[in-house]
Amino acid sequence: MLMLTGCSADDRDGFFYDTFVKPMDMFLKFIYDIVGNWGLAIIIITVIVRLLILPFMLQNYKTQRESKKGMELAKPELSVVQERLQELKKEEVRAITKEDKIRIRNEQMNLQREQMAIMKKYNANPISVGGCLPILIQMPFLSGLYFTLVNPLYSEGIINSTFLGFNLGTRSYVLPLIAFAVYFVQMKVQMSLMPVNVQPGQEAMADQMKMMQWLSPIMITAFSFYVAGAVAVYYIIGGIIMIGQTYIGYKLYPPYKPEKKQSNAVDPNKVQLVSKKKKKK
Repeated sequence: MLMLTGCSADDRDGFFYDTFVKPMDMFLKFIYDIVGNWGLAIIIITVIVRLLILPFMLQNYKTQRESKKGMELAKPELSVVQERLQELKKEEVRAITKEDKIRIRNEQMNLQREQMAIMKKYNANPISVGGCLPILIQMPFLSGLYFTLVNPLYSEGIINSTFLGFNLGTRSYVLPLIAFAVYFVQMKVQMSLMPVNVQPGQEAMADQMKMMQWLSPIMITAFSFYVAGAVAVYYIIGGIIMIGQTYIGYKLYPPYKPEKKQSNAVDPNKVQLVSKKKKKK
């Protein structure tokens, strides 16, 4: 995002334009010279960019699965810590002396460090949404393609072209609706196949994340109404590829499902916390 700061569709100089937009513009023209159709050229270049990003996205799915598995393995130890934190909250309300309040706060801080140590031990996160690396990797390339379609130079022939009856150089009122439908389906597929791993006490954060998932279809639809039809085609193809990518990720790295146990009860005396193990050593 730092690289994109200050970028404008009208800019044709600077590091970002020379590194990402100009090569993408030239590559789009190269594809057009081969296929002879701007719509097909947009589809091909979008597929190529998405395929280049695919390995990083699959790694993201793998990380999500490992994180959820880690949270399941950490539950017995985390539950003991969380129960003690609840007890300390009640003690804090009843505490009168300054010494008692200091003791309780110190113990709370120790338990919070214990929580972090347990999660680190199992390579777990409270809510697994994957790392930011795939987003950071794909942003310059996808943005470069976006700016190319908004302000083409080498591929300026796209401005006066049509594809399947849609004018690629002017605003469309149908393509944005198709884009919304595609990303709505993509969102539903993502939520059904790759559900967010929510732990007790994190429900409010999970609800916020669900609301944020609606931002993608809404924002893409809004952008598609504002810009030329070529950009809307790019969004539609990208969304379709993301649906397939989600299915591939699900098949390769399905969400971790813990084995069913006869009882969910946890015996605090049988749980060995990280700090206890260190003391034994």
